[in-house]
Amino acid sequence: MRPLIRLVIVLAAMASLLASTAAADPPLHVSIPIDQTSPSSLLSAACGFGVSIETAGTLKATVFYDRSGTMIVREIDTQPGTLITVSSATKSLSFPFASVFHFDYPNGTAPGSQAVLKITGLGDKVPRLPADAGPIEFDDATVLFVDSNGVPIVDFGAPSTSHGHSNGAFDLVTAVCTDIAP
Repeated sequence: MRPLIRLVIVLAAMASLLASTAAADPPLHVSIPIDQTSPSSLLSAACGFGVSIETAGTLKATVFYDRSGTMIVREIDTQPGTLITVSSATKSLSFPFASVFHFDYPNGTAPGSQAVLKITGLGDKVPRLPADAGPIEFDDATVLFVDSNGVPIVDFGAPSTSHGHSNGAFDLVTAVCTDIAP
């Protein structure tokens, strides 16, 4: 019985060694600081006064490759510490950009390829409304191109499924306008 146990241990060790040498390349980590403010024509028109949106923080992408190291198979995007601030001339409202974007690329990332996207976490939090939160899935997203950092840029398309809570656009816009009204 002992030679059989020894053989099993040796085979397990060899399998582990082979698996580690055939593992995928390490993921690509991209970090992009962002501090951008721009007017929002949509909110300005809805509110009846000038509204701007600022996004400040860091966007991070982690891109994973197949075993050959040549094909992107998935990606995870986060925005640690990033805030979105919606402002009028006299008031503002801030909330964290705390969504996590999980991309799968079943057929690679050539332009036109399918991407499957799941967004989890907080969408937004506006006073007087419950938080927009919960997973949203996009099963038929499309890869547009891969940017100069090596990160695929994707057109999400329409959501396939959504769970959790999502405020209606009218309620969300009304609450934002009320909160930042001069």
